[in-house]
Amino acid sequence: MRTRGRTWAGRARCVTASSRVVIISLPWSDPPRIEEPVSARPSARAVKALAGGVVVAGLVAATGGVVVRGIAHQAAESAAEQDTTSADIPLLNTTLAADDVVHVTPDPASRGSARTALADGDAVTFAVVVDGETREITTAADTLADALAESGIELGWDDTVSVDLTTQPQAGEQVTIGRGTIEYVTEQTTTPHAVEQRETDSLALGETQVVQEGVDGVAQTTSQVTKVDGVETARTTLVSTQLTAAVPEIVEVGTKTTASIKLYTLSEFMSAGVVNWNGYKFTYYSQSVLPGGGLVIPGRHVNADGYVADADGYIVLASSTPKGTVIDTPFGAQGKVYDRGTVGNHFDVYTR
Repeated sequence: MRTRGRTWAGRARCVTASSRVVIISLPWSDPPRIEEPVSARPSARAVKALAGGVVVAGLVAATGGVVVRGIAHQAAESAAEQDTTSADIPLLNTTLAADDVVHVTPDPASRGSARTALADGDAVTFAVVVDGETREITTAADTLADALAESGIELGWDDTVSVDLTTQPQAGEQVTIGRGTIEYVTEQTTTPHAVEQRETDSLALGETQVVQEGVDGVAQTTSQVTKVDGVETARTTLVSTQLTAAVPEIVEVGTKTTASIKLYTLSEFMSAGVVNWNGYKFTYYSQSVLPGGGLVIPGRHVNADGYVADADGYIVLASSTPKGTVIDTPFGAQGKVYDRGTVGNHFDVYTR
């Protein structure tokens, strides 16, 4: 009995445990034939075919698919140049989609063009500063993004790149990549208090008095903080809640302009030496003994009554009260403190 040889499809799938399938195309240019004489010993080719079947059966049990390996070296070389698919062997994993099948047949044209580009000097070398180090990259990629990906440099959503990723890498350039992070910070902040001024006629013109001390407020603020390589580059306030309201400082400013009455002439004042009036004690001090340039009195002059006055007509006084304090006097004009020398409600009155 003689059995005719059968032409094999020469194609197989390898079904792996993962979700992807690799198809390896192995066509045989010279399909094997098995000649089996009735009384003759099996040929060497038949034995090889039978052994291959055993190997195939073992691979089926181990992998869930079939891997067929070409026997002849010539067949393997022929398979590398083709890209075919087959449905001769059903997939055991029926959940795989069509796009899960990946053809691994090499593309001689694409590999050849890449080698040609490198040979022609199209590849460029540039530097990348990232993660605290500088890396030299040589690439023939069309874009900077592709070049970084080929080199295994991954970019995060918040990272910064000094060069546009869509541009072609340039020889000798330096690309700096900053590792960006976004943080959310909640902290307590101080709200400065305001200062309010209120006029009052209970104080002499120019006098001031703090009637309410100011207190800063406290707020709780949540901010989005952007950092590049650990250094803060931006901060945006998202939510601010006032925990304690600020208390304004209130200052009263005097507006009283009562005309001082003249109760004493200069001669009467100098004769008495001391005048007690309206809660104040007045003594006189001649300008002949005033320090030369020690006092700055705008418009300094001696008025018609013989008192030293400034440009606004205020009689010059010395006291421990703050400079600029204005009070009423019994000498025909208000006085203003320009100098030091007496304590409390005791005022020296400057005369000619």
